[in-house]
Amino acid sequence: MNTSYTVPSAVVERRDVKRDEVNKRGLMGFPVDLAGDVEAQQGLEKLLRSLEGPTVFESPTSPLKLPVTADFSAQMLYYFLVGDYEEHDLRLIRQHVLPGSRVLELGGGVGLTGSMLGMVSGNPVTICEPNAALYASIERTFKANGALVLLVKAAVVADHVEAPTIPFHISRDYWWSSLVRDDQQITVDVPAIRLSEAIQLSCADTLVVDIEGYETELLGDVQCLSGINTLLIEIHTPSIGTAATGALVTNLIRAGFDLVDLAAHTFVFKRPNELPRK
Repeated sequence: MNTSYTVPSAVVERRDVKRDEVNKRGLMGFPVDLAGDVEAQQGLEKLLRSLEGPTVFESPTSPLKLPVTADFSAQMLYYFLVGDYEEHDLRLIRQHVLPGSRVLELGGGVGLTGSMLGMVSGNPVTICEPNAALYASIERTFKANGALVLLVKAAVVADHVEAPTIPFHISRDYWWSSLVRDDQQITVDVPAIRLSEAIQLSCADTLVVDIEGYETELLGDVQCLSGINTLLIEIHTPSIGTAATGALVTNLIRAGFDLVDLAAHTFVFKRPNELPRK
């Protein structure tokens, strides 16, 4: 595996512009490509096609490393290299996840937030991910960052779901894949595991959720969160609406969580005895 690669100057030049956009992003906005972004991504597409094996790139904003292969998404690599890949989540993880935590992450992506969770907690991270196309990337990313992963190859579903499988809608842009979207390229049945079972399996006290809109159904019954002290959840308000967002936040507060922080779409909840890190 190559250990480094020179980042194209066109990407480096976009970092300040994207930093401003990321910092201003609120609850109702998803990332957008500004003028110049597409051209820089096209340059990365050519770079990726030239790779002969896994090559490691380094984040400009954190100690994270991302190993990629020739078939990796140029758009996603671009977001990573300009500091726009889950930046708010990564900051909140560093601030609110405690050393020694046992972490369960729902929706693994390519393993970057999971790797940060492992680096901060010092423990293996349990990731539940139904998209088989991501498994190799997750394992490479954890290895590159010196973190350990326990990969559960299934979708986590609400406790009222009884079927052993569930339809999963896979997008060409993997980060939009979801249990609730019906306009994706491919729909496949994937193994399902109930949330309470996933928490029990992982012995988690910290739960991280990024599941593209299914969070409203998943957390409809908050009683299954009795063992969770820290909850980081990406609430997709542009997709589910402000009323559903308010209802979800209210239910979690009524269940005994305090809302202690938020950034962009990610909310941090803690039990009163789990004070946020200063």
